[in-house]
Amino acid sequence: MINPRHQFRVLAVTGVIMLLCGASVSAAPLTLHDAIDKALRFAPSIAMASGTSSLTEARAREQRAALFPSISAGTEYYQAPGYNPVITNRGLSSAMLALDYTAFDWGRRAARYRAARYVSEAATLGVAAARAQIAFDTRAAYYDLLRARATERELSGSRDRLNRYVATIEELLKSGRAIENDALKIRSARDSAELALASGQGDVRRASANLGSLIGDFDATDIEVADDDGLPPPPARDITQSPSIQVAKRAISAASQQVRAARTERLPTFQVALTTGFLGIDPVATINHNFGASYDGVISMPVFEGGLINAHIDQALAKQQTAQAQMRQTQFLLERRLGDAALRYQQVSDQLKILARAQPTADDAFALTWTRFLGGGGATVLEVLDAYQQAEQLRLQRYAYEFGAREAAAESLLLAGRVQ
Repeated sequence: MINPRHQFRVLAVTGVIMLLCGASVSAAPLTLHDAIDKALRFAPSIAMASGTSSLTEARAREQRAALFPSISAGTEYYQAPGYNPVITNRGLSSAMLALDYTAFDWGRRAARYRAARYVSEAATLGVAAARAQIAFDTRAAYYDLLRARATERELSGSRDRLNRYVATIEELLKSGRAIENDALKIRSARDSAELALASGQGDVRRASANLGSLIGDFDATDIEVADDDGLPPPPARDITQSPSIQVAKRAISAASQQVRAARTERLPTFQVALTTGFLGIDPVATINHNFGASYDGVISMPVFEGGLINAHIDQALAKQQTAQAQMRQTQFLLERRLGDAALRYQQVSDQLKILARAQPTADDAFALTWTRFLGGGGATVLEVLDAYQQAEQLRLQRYAYEFGAREAAAESLLLAGRVQ
């Protein structure tokens, strides 16, 4: 028979293991893809852009409704016993079903509908632009945290190495092979490394909080991120599919349709109306006479409106001119930003290549200087620290260069309107 106390211990150990396993699963590093997905689901700006898109789509449907006939129904029963029947004709009874339709207007309604459709498409592209902006902000925050994490690890390793060098100098001081001034200098360098590490840890917390605010976790100050494999490809110089360019094109198309609609206001319009029902004193007699049907046709044309139509045309032409200028301005800004991103990426790539050659040289120079100091070859502690700081600075610069390359590539994705 199993001892109940032993069984309870087994269950307790099992529960602890399950909790630890759950904690390890929940503490899995955050990947860039997951961070972007969370940010897109959380970002309120996307909901705002979606609402604007829905509004413009509804307005387009409002303009489309004018292309179809409208049907309305109404009924009335009127009696005026206090008046003379000669005047009131014993009262009025009506129940009418009416159809109204603009048969021909030289394409005015169609032009307004197409203009509204272009505006709706531009608003839909605004959702894509908002998604691309959120993805860029998340990438920048993710890469910043990646840089801060790498810098913190390097500063921690530097602090540990300097601790070992301090221990070595103190042993040399005991044996008389070093002087107190040497120990003071190496301790001062170790203290500076600790200050730099504390600053680096603060950078990690701020970068983590920044990324957490984008994905909806405002209390996150210690997010673990997965290491990114290598550098992204160079920025592409293609802006044809950019949401900004597409929005500008649709703005030009919408303005052109508005110009067309404004010019047709000078032309005549033909409208028809059909009704059926009864209108009179005796409903039965009215319906029996051609089912109470009536029809109406109206041709209307403005003769003088005080310059109102010309003002509408001039306004539409001004909007068209503005849209065309906005298109050129958008192309200019996108080409300029893409060119700058490509140049920054190329500059950082060249610096990384130089750094790959310079790092082993700096490490060898420090190793040689440290060996000369230990072997009594005439090297001073100042020379050792100078060689060490040069090598350490190159290691830290690599993380800054990698961040610059990743940020430039992320900006090219933003300008192209891409999320992934």
